[in-house]
Amino acid sequence: SAAAAALPPPRCHALTWMRRTLLLVWHSRTGHAEQMAAAIERGAISAAAEMGSELAVVSRRAADASTEDVLSASGYAFCAPENLASTSGAMLEFFHRTYYDAFDDSEVSRLIGRPVAVAVAAGSDGSNAARQMERICRGWRLAPVADTLVSQNGLIQTKANILQPKVLDTGTRDRCHELGGLVAGTILLSDEG
Repeated sequence: SAAAAALPPPRCHALTWMRRTLLLVWHSRTGHAEQMAAAIERGAISAAAEMGSELAVVSRRAADASTEDVLSASGYAFCAPENLASTSGAMLEFFHRTYYDAFDDSEVSRLIGRPVAVAVAAGSDGSNAARQMERICRGWRLAPVADTLVSQNGLIQTKANILQPKVLDTGTRDRCHELGGLVAGTILLSDEG
């Protein structure tokens, strides 16, 4: 009707126009970070189901994640190993490929305020990889939902131990599950505003 056409469009929170999506980007060499990412994904799916809400979880290997994935997501989870006291090269390459495209022509991040969770698979430390990914997330002006989760496998750092396939312990799996639930819940609750 003409009266309805004269009404202003409904006021909605910006995220209601977007599909609610958690982008989970991960890299793994020995299975440790891959298992962490899988637990984060399960936690996110579980939390969305418990909340009775729909949330798409897009899980991408770092080599396969695109700028479009980053720009279209409502929130993020990044999970990678620390290799040689740094974030793994494949994960850094993902950030290198996508980082600057997340800024508009005025040098303002188009991701401001979106929730993020960061997880690191490590041998004996993990702090450098955590700091690197946290700094990238700060540059994008993302909002951390929790402190970075660092899982140290505790093995003596020998060639054989570093290269062997890893099995995630139950405690770390549970912490990753909780982290996934937290970032999913944050995305879904921010959408209600």
